[in-house]
Amino acid sequence: MAVCSPVISDEPAELAASVLKIRAEFDRLDKDQDERLNLDEFLQLREATAELTRDFALYDFDRSGALSRAEFSSVSGLAPAWIRGSIPDPLNDLLENAVSALDESYEQWNKRPNEYVNSHSFVANFIGSISPEGKKFVTGRILQQADPDGDGQMNRADARNFLNYQLGMYWGDRHEIREPTGRVLRLDRFLVADINDDRSVTLDEFTSHGWDARSKKDFVRLDVDDDGRITFGEYRDYRDAKNYFDTVEWFRKSDVDLSGLLDIAEIEAAVEQDRRHLVASTIPAFDQNRDQLLSLQEFRVSMLGNLNYPWSKRPVDLNRDGTLSYDEFIFHKTDLFQLQRRYYFHRLDRNRDRRLTSDEFEFNEAKPNAIRFESTDGQTSVVIFQDEKFPTLGLPDVSPDGTRMLFHRTSNDPAVGSQIVLSDLKGEVVTELCRGKQPSWSADATQFVCARTVGEGNAGKQIWVMAADGRGGRSIGQGTSPRWSPDGKSIAFFRDNGIVLYDTEKEETRVLVARQGHRYTTLGNALVWEPDSQRLALLATRPNFTELVLVSVANEVGKQSQEQIPPGNADAGAKNEVGGGEVTLEPQRGFASCRSAGQLSWGSNGICFAIIPMTVTKTVKQASLQLWVPESDGGGKAVPPISRDVIWKAASLEKNSKWYVGVSEH
Repeated sequence: MAVCSPVISDEPAELAASVLKIRAEFDRLDKDQDERLNLDEFLQLREATAELTRDFALYDFDRSGALSRAEFSSVSGLAPAWIRGSIPDPLNDLLENAVSALDESYEQWNKRPNEYVNSHSFVANFIGSISPEGKKFVTGRILQQADPDGDGQMNRADARNFLNYQLGMYWGDRHEIREPTGRVLRLDRFLVADINDDRSVTLDEFTSHGWDARSKKDFVRLDVDDDGRITFGEYRDYRDAKNYFDTVEWFRKSDVDLSGLLDIAEIEAAVEQDRRHLVASTIPAFDQNRDQLLSLQEFRVSMLGNLNYPWSKRPVDLNRDGTLSYDEFIFHKTDLFQLQRRYYFHRLDRNRDRRLTSDEFEFNEAKPNAIRFESTDGQTSVVIFQDEKFPTLGLPDVSPDGTRMLFHRTSNDPAVGSQIVLSDLKGEVVTELCRGKQPSWSADATQFVCARTVGEGNAGKQIWVMAADGRGGRSIGQGTSPRWSPDGKSIAFFRDNGIVLYDTEKEETRVLVARQGHRYTTLGNALVWEPDSQRLALLATRPNFTELVLVSVANEVGKQSQEQIPPGNADAGAKNEVGGGEVTLEPQRGFASCRSAGQLSWGSNGICFAIIPMTVTKTVKQASLQLWVPESDGGGKAVPPISRDVIWKAASLEKNSKWYVGVSEH
């Protein structure tokens, strides 16, 4: 019998009664007492000859022409679904193939099962082996699955358990999410509702991103211990049939012609609306014998039969090349089940070109970014600029007098690249100025600074000061992401994972923050000045999270070590800079982590930036934008209402606090 240990301990009476019922039914039907049921004997189960004939073939797993006691125990209707007998899982075959490949890769590891290997190297090699491009990106979540005790090593048994996770058979603390009974936990719903990824669902998360009616009554029913959240343990209650997808029962009900196989019409008629777009690619990819029909096992291994991941979400062709790469074949923000994802990508990629066309799998094309103005009262939203030829846009910098703005637009055509453009605030007059990115106005709006690529490698990434009309210009050194201070005296930019300041009057640079002077893997891709030009803000990243960091700009720091740079001599600027790097980076209290971050702006009312937080509290909700006020209590605050109809890549709350200027994504 395929029952879990909780069933044995919690429901012994129902289990015992079911076992006795199945045994008695088998004995009643087994007229010749040979411990096997032939078709004629099985047809005596009830009055439904056509259905039972189909079921006989369905449950004859070994194709012997008779049903054993074990096979009979799996028959529908004899016992509750969570008690019935085991059904062969096609993913077990994939697991064994993966284990065999693993043994071969590690020179017959099966003969040395207690030999340990380095867990980080194992995971890196595993990720590299399944990536079509050979990428070896290791995350803490995946490493924990491989090495739960964190001792840095693993044996063959650990590796096998790890493959169970990666195939989508385990989740959490080795919880089985594919039952031997054929039921699959609907983890897809739980993952979508668990917005902050803490493995529990609050009432707010449930009512906004939950499933079915999403009512408080449903939430209370699932929140067994009444602690205000649905934990994964509560959700995976084996007795709650609504949280499971019963592949066998779904298959039987969908098979209206009782053939034991599903054609495309039967699948389309039965599948949920939000998964209907998967139907066209399912039969070509998972019909292994090419009969244009799906057997039970073919269906169970397909994306339609396996609801442990949000496969219903359409991936996006982010680079707009008309195909879907493996890196774009993403259905959720977390890195779960990579081997399963790779298997599906391989099956869908029928011509084996490592790309999915729309004929092979349906996906969404990324729409071009849009620059938009939106009133903080939520009443008005105006798209200022959007162009299919320039799908990627940078956050605009509005001129000090509030009449114009600069922004960059990037073409898919490498020959065109990124351009800096000047626009009025209505988007009616847009003028191309020069090549470059991330423009920032000078205080008097007679010049702007920008990042430009003028050569190969890091040396080619330079900071240029240009006239307001985009003409002339000179390089002030190597770097990226420049920002002109509001007082006009300094330009800050990144270089070599540090921060450099350029004195616009003396035409000298100094290192404000050296690469060795902090613990961050990256300081982000945007800097912003405090309105009084005394501090900088940035979003710096450590291995598992990003945090808001403030940096004081003290004119005395490194003063004696500054050396003058000949105007326009970028190489000399990089070579002559010494000193600096002694400034303290100050992580902000109360803001510990976020999943991703966009550009920042700093106005009189605080720092505005786009994030997706990993924690949800009363003050920091799942909003695209946050407002940070360092001068007061240091806490995060929800910005005035902003549209949830678009995804905000970056936004600036204007000085009058009446308008946002921002960039929205697809």
